[in-house]
Amino acid sequence: MIRQILIVSLLFIGANAFAQADFKFEKTEFDFGSVTEKDDTLWCDFKFKNIGSEPLIISEIKTACECTLADWSKKPVMPGKEGVIKAGYKYKGKSGNYNKSLTILANTLPAMSQLTIKGVILAPK
Repeated sequence: MIRQILIVSLLFIGANAFAQADFKFEKTEFDFGSVTEKDDTLWCDFKFKNIGSEPLIISEIKTACECTLADWSKKPVMPGKEGVIKAGYKYKGKSGNYNKSLTILANTLPAMSQLTIKGVILAPK
């Protein structure tokens, strides 16, 4: 009897050791293409699905610099559900190529994931 309880306990612990959240992004890179300055910030959406078995919690998103922005829901994304990370680039007064990264810290394995935004800001005529 004790042996059966031990085996069931080990199976339960082993199954929970592999339970985790996981991202599946539609895309991990967004190219704004060539744009001429007209607004202050360009925004895009990175849609994802939690394909894991636990609620997905994004604890932080680190941006490449102060000109790169990130916005996301602070609520957990349940297994099978979808979420969105909004990425922004403040391009006012800038020109030329840019390639910026956003590093996501979440309860996934690995704990860090990366998104990229890029494009070209054309000088005003």
